[in-house]
Amino acid sequence: MDQAFNWCSVGFANFLRLFALKDPLIPRIIKNSIIYIISALPLTIIGALFISLLTMRVNRTASLIFRAIFFFPRLVPPVVWGFFWMWSFEGTRYGVFNSILEGFGISPIHWFIEYPMFIVICANGFLGISLATLIFTSAIASIPKDYTWAAEIDGASFWQTSRFIIIPLLKWPIMTMTAWHLMSFMNSYVYIFLITGGGPYHATEVWALYGYNSAFQNYQYGYGSSIMVILVIINLLLLVVLLKSFGIKRMIERSRIEV
Repeated sequence: MDQAFNWCSVGFANFLRLFALKDPLIPRIIKNSIIYIISALPLTIIGALFISLLTMRVNRTASLIFRAIFFFPRLVPPVVWGFFWMWSFEGTRYGVFNSILEGFGISPIHWFIEYPMFIVICANGFLGISLATLIFTSAIASIPKDYTWAAEIDGASFWQTSRFIIIPLLKWPIMTMTAWHLMSFMNSYVYIFLITGGGPYHATEVWALYGYNSAFQNYQYGYGSSIMVILVIINLLLLVVLLKSFGIKRMIERSRIEV
């Protein structure tokens, strides 16, 4: 048993293995991570904004009901949420979407073989929408009605009011949710592990999950730790770039509460 954990220093060998691309899976893991993030992040932010703006058009009771419905995914355990997506995209005729397709005379699709990344993006994207929707709807509710009423009197349409009045006033919430979910997706592995396990053949294995699998599935603890160290550095760099792109200094100089 003692020989099983015979530790020794390898210096920077694990980092050299990463940067020299001696691991043949690294290019694919990087590609998966980029596709996953640039798809899930816009889905989350734009989807949440769209839903939040639509709730402006309903009464307070209906708005609260919509918020509760969209926040529900955050209340269920990860295993339940993962099972829901596995059941929905089951490759047989008993899957939810295949049952719908069968009603239109379309043969069942093997979703987890043909479109595994699509499933992962949807599962995590809709989970992100639930939190962002709650934040955005609360922020919209705090905007004085005089702003939108004045615009409507001047003949502005709903979408013009949303684009030129509501969304600019949501800069802080949008920045916060974008940063939050960028970090969340960068570090995401739980739901991917539950739904696809990173497969098939590493098709949905992203950086964080690869670090987890390297350490706890392949027992390469040093290599897995190196992957996670790189992930932390990338997270910090992306966060700095994101805050600068939003003009964080200029926003701080002004009042944080713009409404």
